Order: sequence, then structure tokens, then C-alpha cells
Amino acid sequence: MNYLIVGNGPAALSAAETLRQQDGRSQIRLLSREQESCYSPCPLAEYVEGHLTRAQLFLRDANFYTRLGLDFRPGQPVTRIDPVQHQVQTLAGNRFDYDRLLLAHGARAVVPPIPGLAGTRGVFELKTLADADAILARLPEARQAVVIGSGFIGLEAVQALVRRGLEVSLLESRGHVLPAMLDEEMAGLVQQQLTRHGVQLHLNSTACEVLADAQGVSAVRTARQTLPARLVICAAGVRPDLSLLEGSGLACQRGILVNERMQTSDPDIFAAGDVIELQDATGAGQVVPIWPNAVSTGRVAAWNMLGQPRCHPGLEAVNVVRVLGLAVASFGSRQGDHCVRWQDGRGAVRKIILQEGRIAGAQLVGEINGTGVLHELMKKRVAVARFGEALARPGFSYIHAMEPLRTVQWA
Repeated sequence: MNYLIVGNGPAALSAAETLRQQDGRSQIRLLSREQESCYSPCPLAEYVEGHLTRAQLFLRDANFYTRLGLDFRPGQPVTRIDPVQHQVQTLAGNRFDYDRLLLAHGARAVVPPIPGLAGTRGVFELKTLADADAILARLPEARQAVVIGSGFIGLEAVQALVRRGLEVSLLESRGHVLPAMLDEEMAGLVQQQLTRHGVQLHLNSTACEVLADAQGVSAVRTARQTLPARLVICAAGVRPDLSLLEGSGLACQRGILVNERMQTSDPDIFAAGDVIELQDATGAGQVVPIWPNAVSTGRVAAWNMLGQPRCHPGLEAVNVVRVLGLAVASFGSRQGDHCVRWQDGRGAVRKIILQEGRIAGAQLVGEINGTGVLHELMKKRVAVARFGEALARPGFSYIHAMEPLRTVQWA
């Protein structure tokens, strides 16, 4: 069997390891658009911040590919898939055959069509190790920075730059930070934390133009003002990279459509990680680009590529971020028919959203212990209304929640 994997991130890695554990003889080839061996993209901001070394980003040792007998081809971005010929073609014109193909090439950063944003020296994304290295190289020239977008990557970038001693302005086009994760009240707690650390917040504000001089970026102009900056990070979001699907006939919407076996509309082509769209229990398509989903979908894809059927239980959708020491977590819906609330005297707030007595979602700021417990209760559709305010308390126990109520009988 000839296995071909496009990608070299966590989904590709878990798939390659699973394939090799079960099949010690077949060819397993990985094509990566990047030059580096497998690394974790999650802590790139910590690397920029100086909290982690470059070496600590790498997931496996230097002999990993050789030890597992993997044919690793770095710097080989795939541009075309030919399902009829069972081939892929790279940017350099090289062709690679496959019997089973796994698309695990991830997502790309969204770059809005703002004049000067693309191609200006000193303007970066924070999606790859090359991005992080370039930001670090620019730091000595920068005293002021602008971050565009206040999602996960944007706030992680803000933290890294603040801790590097830069004056940071944050632009968010909507009315509060983390708009995909928190409601206005909970986002307000995060905004207070940002301003306490000197971040200049510009809400309901969009970059209109990136200005430059001989040294590169010099400022970002909005509708209301011009913000000086020698370093700009565009963190306007990510989306599945569908660029290589043209002409392939593979079904896609926001991401590559897969079934619970990670199989695409072509029976010999599978997909995993940030590039996929998978239906949830309600039939709605989900794109959830987080690490646990990449690992689990890569593993399930590998089993099915081996001809050993496995079904994925469903994407995890718990979002967790830490903003200048403030822990934040959320999952599920922000809408329901009831809200159970807990807060302490130090600014921590926990809101559990209920719908017909079951958890529909949660937002936790400042105290996120037990997030996984609450998420499991939501997935299992456990009736939790009987627990009242205790449900929102940090010490709420999964064991207690799963025990049915009993009437104690005395002897």
C-alpha cells in the first residue's frame, strides 16, 4: 500500500504514527509546504514572548522520520489533486502517486484586502514558525505595535508583544474582544485585563490602510485616527485551506466535507485536522481548528485508510485562552432559557447556559477549573437543573452529577 499525507502538523503526525504502528512495511510519504520538521503551532506566541525556546516547539526528535521509515519531503507545497490518476502535483511540478491519500494541510490565515496589509515589511501573521521567527527578527526595530483582530491568535500576540515591552494597540471590528467566544459582559472582564496592562483598545474599529516608509510599516490608519507602529500582526482569523481542491471534484463548503470515518467524497481520499468540516449531531457542519480535534481526526483517518473501520465521536469545541494571566474558557451556545451564575470577589465569573434543564453552553472567566466536566455533561445531555447554583461553582463534581438522586432510608 502506498500512503500519501499532505501536511506535517498534528493531524498528519498522528495519522503517520498510527499507520506505521499497524503497517510496518508500506510506504508512508509526507509532503509539507514548510521546511521545518513537525512542530506545535499552538505555543508560537509563547516563543515570540520568550517563554519557550525554538527547540521546545518541535514535537519529535531529529531522527523521528528515519526511525519510523517515513519519507518526509519538506518544501513541497501541493497545488493539485488528480483523483483519477491517484496523483498529487506540487508547486515544483513533481508528481506523487498514492493508493490512499490524507489531506491534513490545515488552515491559512485570513488577510483582509486592506491597502498595504499584504507585502509590507514589518507586517506579519502568526500562523507558522517562519512567521514567529520573522516577528522576533523585527522586534529590535519596534517600540509600538498594532494587532488586528482580537480572537485567540490576536490576544496571544498582544500578550507576547506586551511582555516584550512594546506599546500595543488592538483593533477589533466588533463591539468587544473574543466575539466568537464570549458575550459582551464576559468580554468586558478580558478588556479590563488588557487595559490594566497598558493595551490601547479600539473597538468597532477597522484598519483602512497600512502606511509605510523606507523602514517598512510606519502606522495603521483607521476611520478615526492613525496609530504609529513599526510592527503589525494581522490576526483576522483562519479558514481551511481549500486552494489545492480546484478541479479535484472533492465536496467542500467551509472545509473539506468528511464523514465520521474522515472519508471525503472520494473513497480513497481522507482528510483530517483544521481543513475539515464535519457534521455534528444536529446535522450542522462544524469547522473547529483546535489541537485535540487534529490529533483525533488524524488517528481515525489512519485506521480507515488501513481498512479498519473507526468512527469519530464528534469534534470537541472547547475554547481556552489565557490573556495576561487571566484564564478564559467557553463552549456551546450563548443562548438558552436559563443561566446559572457564580462569581467571587476577585473578578472571576462563571455562566452556565441551560436549555430545558440541560447545559447548552458555558463561559468561564478567571476560574476555568471543571470546564471539561461541564462540556461532558453537555455532550451526554445530562439533566442538571436540579443542581442549581452548585453547577456553576468551580468544585462541581462529575461523579456527583452522574449519580441519580436518592431518598435515604433509615434502618
